[in-house]
Amino acid sequence: HFCIVGCGYKAYTWAINKQGGTAPDQNKFGVDLDKQQGAETEAWYSPSMYNIVRQNGEDVNIVIKPDKNCVVNSGLGSVRGARIAEMSYSRPRNTQLQRLVEPMVWHYGQMQPTSWDDALDLVARVTVGAINDMGEDGLFVSAFDHGGAGGGYENTWGTGKLYFGAMKVKNIRIHNRPAYNSEVHATRDMGVGELNNCYEDAELADTIVAVGTNALETQTNYFLNHWVPNLRGTSIDKKRAEFSNEPVERARVVIVDPRRTVTVNACEVEAGKDRVMHLAINPGTDLALFNAWLTYVADHGWTDKAFIGASTTGFDKALAANRTSLDEAAQITGLSADQIRQSAEWIAQPKAGGARRRTMFSYEKGLIWGND
Repeated sequence: HFCIVGCGYKAYTWAINKQGGTAPDQNKFGVDLDKQQGAETEAWYSPSMYNIVRQNGEDVNIVIKPDKNCVVNSGLGSVRGARIAEMSYSRPRNTQLQRLVEPMVWHYGQMQPTSWDDALDLVARVTVGAINDMGEDGLFVSAFDHGGAGGGYENTWGTGKLYFGAMKVKNIRIHNRPAYNSEVHATRDMGVGELNNCYEDAELADTIVAVGTNALETQTNYFLNHWVPNLRGTSIDKKRAEFSNEPVERARVVIVDPRRTVTVNACEVEAGKDRVMHLAINPGTDLALFNAWLTYVADHGWTDKAFIGASTTGFDKALAANRTSLDEAAQITGLSADQIRQSAEWIAQPKAGGARRRTMFSYEKGLIWGND
């Protein structure tokens, strides 16, 4: 099983009237549970990973726990994934009460449950009223989406069927966008698509650049399982195997965030303060910083000319239109010119021997989450 951030989990079920034991041949873990287990043992599960569910018409015990052998999380559990069992439908333990199982409508200042007939009647009346007043182009739908609003199954399958299949609406937006369009506006035009990396890139990068992303807090498994080995230097052998013709070392990190987050602190602990640069910019000035990076890198000839020629258009025009000096960016962002210069060098200055620096930008939905 995979939770929605890609972590692997294993599901175990057994009859409700049967239990194992502490001896190695009496439990699935194959270990002596009479003895204290190590700090990183997989021979355990938390209460949130357990439930009683129906399987083939009968109640069974179920445990859904992180998979130690999954390369994404290596046994780590996310807040969502580690509660898959707890959130499953279970009448014996009433965990289904945590789930929304009937429509809700806004009545008298709060959301209240209603019947499906009432909910669909209300949708129909509002829809007809909007169309009669403004025509079909005046009808807009706002929906939460993880596959669902588009007809998928994860969260909002019903509304997807209603609006796309039955009503065939022309205009719809989802939770984080003004329309059904790219989550990374304009970057496709520059040749960079979203979701363009794998988690292992964080283990191999020379430099990691995180803009507005607080990875330890919001992508804990990704940070601990893939960033930290690179920060500590324990992925050096993997780097040597991948890049045998160029120098490798443990990662440097550039973090752009007005706040000093737990991610900044954790990076300093793991990599050392001399390998972590926290750029505490004035809020809303990140574009000035990016333009200064672009200008400095291009002026020093550190761009990937082959990629630019093959995958982009208008690079020279973009550079001319957005040219920003270090001093100009410093005045806008509140950083020093030296900070901006050094961060640009960490990002793009070629390594010894002329090899291009391998920089990973923690980038998704416009530099906010950290998957790309």
